Amino acid sequence: MLLPLGVMAVLSWMGMRAQVRSAWVSAREEVQGLGKAVAADLAEELEKSLMPAQMFPDPPMPGTASPQDEILNGKDLAALRALRDDTKAGLSSAGLPRQVLAGFRVMELGGDEKDRFRLLKLAMSDAPSVLSSLAVEKYGGEIFIEAWKQEDAARALFRKYPDVGTKGLWTADAEVVWLRNEGALLRCLPANLLEEERKSALARLPKWAGLRLVAGGHFYGDASGEVLQSIRVPFTEDLRMEIFAAKPEWIDAEARRQGRWSMAVLGCALLVCGAAVIMMQHSLRRERQLSEMKSQFVASVSHELRAPVASIRLMAEGLEAGKVESGMVADFHRLIARESARLSTLVMNVLDHSRIEQGKKIWRMKLHEVSALCAESISVMKPLAQEKGIVLEADLAAVEAVVDADAVQQALVNLLDNAIKFSPQRSVVRVKLALSENRVTLSVLDQGPGVLDGEKELIFERFYRSGNELRRETQGTGIGLSLVKSIAVAHGGTARVETPPLGGSEFFITFPHKL
Repeated sequence: MLLPLGVMAVLSWMGMRAQVRSAWVSAREEVQGLGKAVAADLAEELEKSLMPAQMFPDPPMPGTASPQDEILNGKDLAALRALRDDTKAGLSSAGLPRQVLAGFRVMELGGDEKDRFRLLKLAMSDAPSVLSSLAVEKYGGEIFIEAWKQEDAARALFRKYPDVGTKGLWTADAEVVWLRNEGALLRCLPANLLEEERKSALARLPKWAGLRLVAGGHFYGDASGEVLQSIRVPFTEDLRMEIFAAKPEWIDAEARRQGRWSMAVLGCALLVCGAAVIMMQHSLRRERQLSEMKSQFVASVSHELRAPVASIRLMAEGLEAGKVESGMVADFHRLIARESARLSTLVMNVLDHSRIEQGKKIWRMKLHEVSALCAESISVMKPLAQEKGIVLEADLAAVEAVVDADAVQQALVNLLDNAIKFSPQRSVVRVKLALSENRVTLSVLDQGPGVLDGEKELIFERFYRSGNELRRETQGTGIGLSLVKSIAVAHGGTARVETPPLGGSEFFITFPHKL
């Protein structure tokens, strides 16, 4: 049994390693199926994240003077707003957009929030110039300032790489990572927006995965980790998305967790099998003991039956043949009656034991005077006690209870029979019946050799014979105390034995007091 389990343990270990390899294969398949969709969505989001950056001459190219310049020097808000909104206003003699100059003048004369947004739109989009930075810094606020800085970074990057075309250029710049030239307009991808989109794409991948973007020899994101999948992102021709195992221990952990569960199950199987082997051994040993007890029981019953039958037969033959003196006839009749009673008790014990074992015993519970039942049983056993010079003493409280009268008497007779067997001559056996705390207690105290502590539970088992030498030499079937326990349990009580301070044994039957 243990050898196959050992083979299973080795196979489980090998299986755990195979599970780890399988976990990595599954991880690659998972990101492969998910990666293309993530790459397509990433390309779409990057296109949406592109920021325009207007080109303008710096320093500005000189313009031509115009009567409109007089409006810029005046305080007529209506005229200034009209000039600000005139798309054909052109450039001033200094080369600056008259629309933007008019927008500044309106704000100086107390323009409102609407005028502020109009100026910012002109400066950053419709008519950019060297004045745009001043307009953003003075009226833009944090959001506009940040956007303008990114546009400035794009223009600076274009001045650094003037050959950038419509296909775009990837850079390692801290602010703008990609730039495309569309003539008068630049399209740029700020580094912070690229990082946001990369994180959004990463959130769609398994928790153990990492994601980086690679383009133009530049890495955007963590550059470490074994690449499980490399997928082209259709934003530019050279942009690729690499998925790697940022937390490889998570992939291993799942497989190893399954492996540990397998090993735990196998360990439990080993424990169960080991326990089963032990239980089987114990059961076989118990069966052997029970078989030996049954054999001893059959031998004991045969002997117990043979003795009274032989005595009755010899005495009956003597009486029939007239070989008994007239003065001895009464004694022979008395002995025949005693042996018959002994035989009847033995047969009843065996039959009741069999009925109880098979669950066929019928208990006839009725209200009885328990003390009267006990007194009757004591009177039946007195002749046997007198033969050994044993005195039976009784302390019987007046107790009425619902009991099986025959069963109670049978239990007491068995206890008295044991007490008389194992008590020395000219000793005392005391029977006590008491009612306390709504429980009836019947006890039999003898002055015999007592019961060993290790056998106080065993002696109530069927067929058990104590290891005490006196008990081994004394005849018995080994079912008397088992019957006593069964009768006590049938009445809802218990049977036990204790060793009094002065020696001997005291047997107790305790059951609830029912009326």
